[in-house]
Amino acid sequence: MSYITRDDGEHFVIPSYRDVLSAKQKSALKKEILLLSQNYGEYITLQKKGTIQYEVAFSPDAGYLLGESIWHHFKRPLDMIYCEAIPNTTEAILVIVKAGSVYLDGSFPTESIPDELVIFLTQQNNFEIYTYGDVPISQTPTEGKFSFDPNSVKSYAVLEKPVFPTLPLLKIYQLRLVETVLKEQNIGIFPTKQIVTGIILLTLLWLMYSLITSLRKQPPPTVVQVNPYAGFDSALTSPAPDEELEQVLNTITSTLLSMPGWQPTNMTYVRGKLTALVQSSGTKTQVLLDWASKNKAMINIQTDGMYVVLSIPLSNRTMPTKIFQIKEVLSQILDRLSAVYPGNHLKLGAFANKGVYTEVPLTISINNVSPALFVFIVRQFKDLPMVLQSATFNVNNGSLTGTIIINALGS
Repeated sequence: MSYITRDDGEHFVIPSYRDVLSAKQKSALKKEILLLSQNYGEYITLQKKGTIQYEVAFSPDAGYLLGESIWHHFKRPLDMIYCEAIPNTTEAILVIVKAGSVYLDGSFPTESIPDELVIFLTQQNNFEIYTYGDVPISQTPTEGKFSFDPNSVKSYAVLEKPVFPTLPLLKIYQLRLVETVLKEQNIGIFPTKQIVTGIILLTLLWLMYSLITSLRKQPPPTVVQVNPYAGFDSALTSPAPDEELEQVLNTITSTLLSMPGWQPTNMTYVRGKLTALVQSSGTKTQVLLDWASKNKAMINIQTDGMYVVLSIPLSNRTMPTKIFQIKEVLSQILDRLSAVYPGNHLKLGAFANKGVYTEVPLTISINNVSPALFVFIVRQFKDLPMVLQSATFNVNNGSLTGTIIINALGS
């Protein structure tokens, strides 16, 4: 079920898809939202997270977001787990928040809840945990119940009253029709009011300018200095490739390889999106769809098979403060790789002159390397002026084979 109905008739929805969308132009954002709504539902919530980023949730049903409403009730902690037993059933409400975003929410059979939590035993966590009723979570090791290592728990509280029956109805978490939400936030709407206001302001500025220039001589025009390294700075204000590839590896091992009855074969990573061709070992497609819903994955069906698409959370490094010579960059990466992964695994591409700096594509081949060795390899990119372009992988018996294409930049 995609929603839970409260005794007062209000629907609390478990969205079919959540994502953070980036778009410099609102027309492009509207186009992407309308395209996603065709697959995931015509009801959405939309919240601005940055200058060009929006957090959006889709559902085929109207109502209020379950996970975010409960998270808001507990004052939006960075990491949180809430579990509330549903009276007269063998199910419980479970909400998991990781890094300030809802990771999982919904109503689950109590016996399946430990399976949803076991993945966090291998991660570093700082959970605020709240429970109500007879749920399969305990603060200390108890037979038949799940418990975390104390180092992963910031606080643990057993509530005297359930939260769900009195949960406030917050407008920011209300799922409404796509067109209504886009119009309300002036996305993709012709900005008549803003244009009229702009014309008035420009007219006033022109009148002020005319008055000032009539009273004094116009100063000589200033010369605008163009930064010749703007392209270099822009390219390197991007995710660090070592951190980016470690996130990709973590997603492969902790998420893709956890698919029940399905196995990833060919995997491609490009700019925050990991796409994997998957094959069934005899399991029904609905199992894959249920897994995708729980793991915030998209399923694309193409002529050559089923594809799983996962978003990789990334953050940009700070703007570089100096520029290295390209020969120094290439020398360092060659020496670093040979120390941890000996052999002829690196191929240089054509040197591209970008004016005051040079860009060189590098293709690095990996063959049957363990996840641990893969981490050692990608950490050799640390603190070097390099930008990841793409990566392809196959997994066989836990080992990785594929290629990494990365650009080196320098003067």
